[in-house]
Amino acid sequence: MRKLRLFYKLFFPFFLLGIGIVVGFSVFIYNSTYHSVEEEFLKDKQNYTKQILNNLEQKVRTIEYGYTAYSSTSNFETIFKKPLSGKDFDTYRDIKKELSYIEMMGIEGSKHNIISLAQNWAIIDGSLKGLKELEVERYREEYINEANQSLFWRPVDTGIEMIMTLPIYQRDKFALGISSIPRSSIDEIVDNEKDNLVEIYNSKNELLYSSRKEERRLSSENYKKIAKEGKAVEIVEADGKKYVYAQSDYNRWIYLVQIEPKEISSMINNTRIGLLIVSTLLILLVGIISYMLANSFSRPIRKLQEKLAIHHEMSGKENELSLVVDSVDRMIGQNETLMASLTMQKPQLETLFVLSLFRNRITANEAKHRLKQFGYYFQENNHFYTGLIQMDNLDNVKIVEKDLYLLALNNIVEEIVPNKERLIPIVLNDEMQATIFITDENDHDSGRRIMKYYEEIQLAAKEYLNITISIGISPVYKTLIYSKKAVDLAKEALHYRVNVGPESIIFYDDIAPMLNDASIPKYPVELQNELLNKIRSGSEEEVKVTVNTLIDEIFGLNKNPVSLEVTLIRLINEIIQLGQLLGAEAKIFDSIKPLYYEAINAYNPHRMKEMLIEHLISPIIISTQDKTDKEFRSLSDKIVQIIQTEYDKEISLDIIADRLHYNPNYLSSVFKKEYGENFVDYLMGFRLQKAKTWLQETNMTIKEIAEKLQYRNSQNFIRFFKKKVGMTPGDYRKRYVN
Repeated sequence: MRKLRLFYKLFFPFFLLGIGIVVGFSVFIYNSTYHSVEEEFLKDKQNYTKQILNNLEQKVRTIEYGYTAYSSTSNFETIFKKPLSGKDFDTYRDIKKELSYIEMMGIEGSKHNIISLAQNWAIIDGSLKGLKELEVERYREEYINEANQSLFWRPVDTGIEMIMTLPIYQRDKFALGISSIPRSSIDEIVDNEKDNLVEIYNSKNELLYSSRKEERRLSSENYKKIAKEGKAVEIVEADGKKYVYAQSDYNRWIYLVQIEPKEISSMINNTRIGLLIVSTLLILLVGIISYMLANSFSRPIRKLQEKLAIHHEMSGKENELSLVVDSVDRMIGQNETLMASLTMQKPQLETLFVLSLFRNRITANEAKHRLKQFGYYFQENNHFYTGLIQMDNLDNVKIVEKDLYLLALNNIVEEIVPNKERLIPIVLNDEMQATIFITDENDHDSGRRIMKYYEEIQLAAKEYLNITISIGISPVYKTLIYSKKAVDLAKEALHYRVNVGPESIIFYDDIAPMLNDASIPKYPVELQNELLNKIRSGSEEEVKVTVNTLIDEIFGLNKNPVSLEVTLIRLINEIIQLGQLLGAEAKIFDSIKPLYYEAINAYNPHRMKEMLIEHLISPIIISTQDKTDKEFRSLSDKIVQIIQTEYDKEISLDIIADRLHYNPNYLSSVFKKEYGENFVDYLMGFRLQKAKTWLQETNMTIKEIAEKLQYRNSQNFIRFFKKKVGMTPGDYRKRYVN
């Protein structure tokens, strides 16, 4: 089928534009990738250059430190200012020892020699040699007389030679330390695995080392630039090649590592191939998409031509424009239909707008524009309140029924509150209905009027829906953008019904002073500890009594909803911790989300007590009962063992509790539960049995027995014995011994 001219007018621009975007994108990706790879490559080179500098400098400084330390010794001047011959073996051995130390600490393979300029002798390659006066004079002229430095570096055929005038800290120089560092040792330090060209220049721009044994000098311009910039690591142009350099602060050596462009090129080669393949595929895809778009746009015109019985040979420019006019007419008709649809959907759109205000998802300018669309024109003296409605008996209402109740409450609000005094009422969430009231700044009865509206709504809810509701009302605010904060404050007011009871209408302004006074959570720690001990003991009846007392105490102490929430969550967490310590099943703690939800929205103490026992405490007791019994038996056995082995020492329940890391009251209850008597009675009874045994079988005096059983006064022991046995210890001994 022959294509319309419009098809080609659309296809070629689409195709050319697509090619331009693909090519531009590919060039951008390639350049970005190349620069990124180049940056990482240069960073590696820079790090490698610094590594060479640091490694070699550390070794060189070690050699210098060796000579410096030796020249600073007390006998150095004495040794080097007197003649040395083969007879002075001890002195020769000491010098050799120092040179060996320098060799051990310095660069492996280096040779270290030392010369006495005062007495014309030297130790070279481990041998003592005499020097001619001419040689000594040459050393003086080259390194001492005309030199203003103590350390010299120069390249030699075998590597690098270091000459150091000694002593280092004296003006009078009478010795030289000479170290020869072979090229092989420097090669090991450089560790040039990639065969990079590495060069080292001294402060005189002399090439000390080249990894490829080249003989060259750094160009004067680049040498001055490097010397001026100091230790910066940058790319420099030297002899038409690129290098990474670093200059040492220690000896001003310059370290160069050559950059091979082919290295970067080889790294980016795969990227080039990949981009070429991808660009080719994208161009093919652009061609297909351009064809489809052009065909898609031209197809409706072709169909219209067919419907209007227009022949292809007559489908010129005029016919295409006429079809566009027809399309515009059709769009106008569709627009009118859309406007009618928007008018019908205005309540839904207004509801979404109010919901966006409560969620702080709309700007001031957007809010102003939307309000005009919905027919609201507020003045500067307009103020607003936000009211929230919540059912009092939520727990007894099914989820489906709850939604129906909230919708019914929303309709009641729409009927009772006039349109001009509110925005559209909405169901805020699955628990609350919300309304924004419009008031005037000069209307001093606005709060009273809102109270009256809500009283009517409460009566209607009770009469028609048979439910009771409570209302929380925010403080007045000047702009709708603050509706989110107003909702939060209205929720706080609504939470306060826990203190005033159901079917309440609470203004936040009325309770704000009380909320501030009760902002610090008050937590009854002693009652909590008592509850935890009861849970350990496994007595559900005692636990229920303690839970009732504890929850009532928490609700009584914490008037602020936030502090009440914090306190209840803390209690839940303490019980969970105890359950985990007691080894309760993990699945118990996977289903306590409703308990946390109840704590966050706490307004019913009775409901809180029931859920705490049902969802957490009872499952923990059931799960840990057998383990708890074993723990009681084990603890009781430990206490008895301590009594039976330490009865003759000072012992108390506090001491035992501290040793076993338990609360004394808890140990007391455990012991009584297992043995049927309290700790003190058992201890006194055991000591009484010991006293009877000693009276019958030993010659110990009554006073000694009393002291051994920790009685401070023997009379107290006699009174206790007579009370329990019916006779004094003396009478008891006479009866059973005779």
